[in-house]
Amino acid sequence: MRSASCFTRCMATVLLAALATPLLAQSDDGPVSANDPALARLDSFTSGLTQEHKFSGVVLVARNGQILFEKAYGIRDAKHGDANTLDTRFNLASAGKMFTSVAVWQQIAAGRLSLDTHVGDILKDYRNRSFATTVTVRELLTHTSGASDVPLLGNENEANRAHVHSVADMVALADQQPPAFTPGTQILYSNYAFVVLGRMVEVASGEDFQTYLRKHLFEPAGMHHTGFIDCATRTPDLAVGYAGTSADGKLLFDCETLPGFPAGGEASTAGDMYRFVTALQSGKLMPPALFAQATKTYRMAFGLGFFATDYGPGHLLRDFRWGHAGGASGACTDVRSFPRTGETIIVLSNTTAPACFPVSNFLHKDYANSHPGHA
Repeated sequence: MRSASCFTRCMATVLLAALATPLLAQSDDGPVSANDPALARLDSFTSGLTQEHKFSGVVLVARNGQILFEKAYGIRDAKHGDANTLDTRFNLASAGKMFTSVAVWQQIAAGRLSLDTHVGDILKDYRNRSFATTVTVRELLTHTSGASDVPLLGNENEANRAHVHSVADMVALADQQPPAFTPGTQILYSNYAFVVLGRMVEVASGEDFQTYLRKHLFEPAGMHHTGFIDCATRTPDLAVGYAGTSADGKLLFDCETLPGFPAGGEASTAGDMYRFVTALQSGKLMPPALFAQATKTYRMAFGLGFFATDYGPGHLLRDFRWGHAGGASGACTDVRSFPRTGETIIVLSNTTAPACFPVSNFLHKDYANSHPGHA
């Protein structure tokens, strides 16, 4: 849910420590059972990061509808020392953009929107007419709209967060800005693009954004532990993320979630996120043909509202995945689903990004090391 610079830093820094033990071959499709040696290596690697205070969170690995590995690591709240559990909820940060994407595709399936719908076709009072008349749903979903970012994140925007009470209020913070470039010609990662999409869903559906997600995504998918949060409320099942320590050694609590923010920041469990993935795969949340369209690579690493990445030179065919990651101070999330192997890897963490990415990357890196020359 951070700015483009944080997103770039988090996703570019995917570091993986070298393994001290020999690699043992897993199947050509990846782990096949809970006893697969690759999962033991994943556990050992993640436990090592935890012991070094570099990771804290929950890891889930499934294949073809069966959960093979699910384990909690580290501390839920460093100030109090209680452990994370499988039921701990974590800040999803930008991984929550997938919910907005699905809501948009549901409106496309219903005929209320299309990929070529312009912002101004739905948001009649959008103030910058250049943006309203040239930017489409397609460009918002793919971060090619030229949308500026919305001044809601960071300590410098605390006052804005205090005065925002709806998605319409969020749009009003930036709807006077024209596109930064001709829409469709460049990529600029933008939280504001998804704020605009969230508002379009509200107007098209006639429901406020939080209600819409609850009724049309979370409840149908059985995601009973997912929703928007007030991160200042210290509920015992919510992981607490810290942004570091002050000069006098005190933990700095980072709280930037904003209820109803269509660019992310919902809280969820690893189990709920797996239910979300399976609901998409089964066609429960959107028609399979539209889901296939949304998760194909559109430009660079992006599909239409999802990441669709790890393909081309230097990548194995089995590495192509759809999903979404997220990073912020005290939060790192990564949801990856691999169509070729049937794997889903979910890592949720209350450690600052990029802490979760070496964990989510481990199994496919492990496979590449132990299967040189494979496609």
